Amino acid sequence: MQWFTTVKLFVTSGLKVNKRLIEILAFCSFIVLSSFGNLQAESLDKSANSVKKERPHPRKNTYMKRKWGVEVLFVRHAAAGYMLEFRYKVLDPVKAKDLFERQTKPIMSHLRTGAKMIVPTPAKTGALRNSNPPLIDHTYWMYFANPGKLVKKGDLVNIAIGDFLVENIIVK
Repeated sequence: MQWFTTVKLFVTSGLKVNKRLIEILAFCSFIVLSSFGNLQAESLDKSANSVKKERPHPRKNTYMKRKWGVEVLFVRHAAAGYMLEFRYKVLDPVKAKDLFERQTKPIMSHLRTGAKMIVPTPAKTGALRNSNPPLIDHTYWMYFANPGKLVKKGDLVNIAIGDFLVENIIVK
């Protein structure tokens, strides 16, 4: 950036500057900035690889489908980051019925801090989750409180609903 301010001073002060000098300065700065960009890209690749190591086994979803009759879709931010939305698709309503019991309280745990989040139950609307009998090939949701925006994008969470447990879900 120093060369840019220097060239700008020359141009604004009314001094005549050789156009070739400006081109050389611009080219040199491009080389410096592009090498800096490569360093940033390499560090991003390293951080992306570390996230890939944390991903669950590819057949984990197959286990969820066989054992619980559901396919976990995602966990993402909602309500300006103060809520977390958990979406899942029911493939077998008989196996998935345990997820819809009103007496069972879902808990989301944040792996980095160990914090436990619950499904809020406002007086007017009731629990922010589905509790009607499940239907095949329907997508269902649950909202978990995220006080103080504790859980950030890219964090890992676990969700437990009775005996049902989904581990290492990456928050979108």
